[in-house]
Amino acid sequence: MNEQLPDKTVLLIILATLLLVFFLAFSFKSKKIEQERDIQWMDSSLNSEFVSQV
Repeated sequence: MNEQLPDKTVLLIILATLLLVFFLAFSFKSKKIEQERDIQWMDSSLNSEFVSQV
C-alpha cells in the first residue's frame, strides 16, 4: 500500500529544501551588516595639521 519514493526523488527533495533555506537566509540582508560595511574614517586634515605644525 505505501509505495516508497525512489532514492533520487528523496535526494532532490532534500537538496531543494536546503537550497531554499540558504536562499531565504542570505537573501535578507541585515541592516547591522550594512552599517558595519560603512567605515567611518577620521578626517585626514586633522592629522595633516599636526604634521605641518611640527
